[in-house]
Amino acid sequence: MASSSSPPAVSELTYTPLPPSSPPQPPTGSANISRREYIYILPHPLPAHAPVPYTPGLPSTNPLNLPPTPFEPTSSLVLTSPRASFVDLRYLKPLHAAETPLPNAGETARLDWGFAGAASSVLAPSPHPVFGAYARANWEHWVDSRVPIGQSVAGDEGDVYRLGGGFWLEHGSKFHPLLDRVATYEELWRDVEVRSTSTSPSSSTSTSSAGRDAQTEDKVCMLLRCDDEAARVRGVVIRVGRFCQGIVMQGDACTTERWEFESSEDGETSEDGETADTAAQSAKHSTRQNGWKRTARTGDAFLPCAVTFRTQTVRLGGRLAYGDLEWVVEEMWVWH
Repeated sequence: MASSSSPPAVSELTYTPLPPSSPPQPPTGSANISRREYIYILPHPLPAHAPVPYTPGLPSTNPLNLPPTPFEPTSSLVLTSPRASFVDLRYLKPLHAAETPLPNAGETARLDWGFAGAASSVLAPSPHPVFGAYARANWEHWVDSRVPIGQSVAGDEGDVYRLGGGFWLEHGSKFHPLLDRVATYEELWRDVEVRSTSTSPSSSTSTSSAGRDAQTEDKVCMLLRCDDEAARVRGVVIRVGRFCQGIVMQGDACTTERWEFESSEDGETSEDGETADTAAQSAKHSTRQNGWKRTARTGDAFLPCAVTFRTQTVRLGGRLAYGDLEWVVEEMWVWH
């Protein structure tokens, strides 16, 4: 992959579309956006008398005499497709006033963790006495910023409890690199509404076979994947509604991006007229595309996030070639 110092030539960046077709509608609620509200570290193994989950009882119930208030040191966002593929990016919040809210110039030190893969879950055999039925979830890391391509990745699993109001609590244990040991943890996650990028009342009309532009489209989920084992490259880009995230690993080098849509109602003017080719090419340097704003970037490789903004030209099965690498549109969903 070329570095961010030189944009790709037109001959290096080509998109091969398929004939027009109507993207399928996903099962209701299957595309998901989640923000982490806090992470809380607990002893491992957890003493037998400690309640599980632990943090919902704070500060009044605290038998281990731990800090009474959970905190969130990162900006963590997970985008999940209807087929349970996901991209999870966690950027460290600034420690000093002079720092930007998120890294956005390629700096890698503030990427706490980024990974992508497939999620699955099963109901626990017995309900919790307080929270009722809960799930035992597993997140397979196909790409992991902490693990070079070709090396095995440790398991990632936990119990997930529904707290109501769109909040979910994850309880589990894993190796914590800063602590240099296995720790029990709890994470509170909040569902974010999946919104259309439409800015006009016509957004609820049925989907046309030609797709929609940023002014009239319904809700969209799109997934692109790059898989070149010979070159030791793996990458995933997912857009869900008004958010898009991407991660690519080349050996042990990781690049990530996060984009968010800002409509004219939010004070941002949308631009029209770009094809998938030119959108992807210009996004190599730009932090704004067609009403979209890049809010975070680490690393210096190319990520085709901007391709997901042009739903009228992108089709399921389409291929985007950049240099010797190829990205394939594996999922494409449109609904209202």
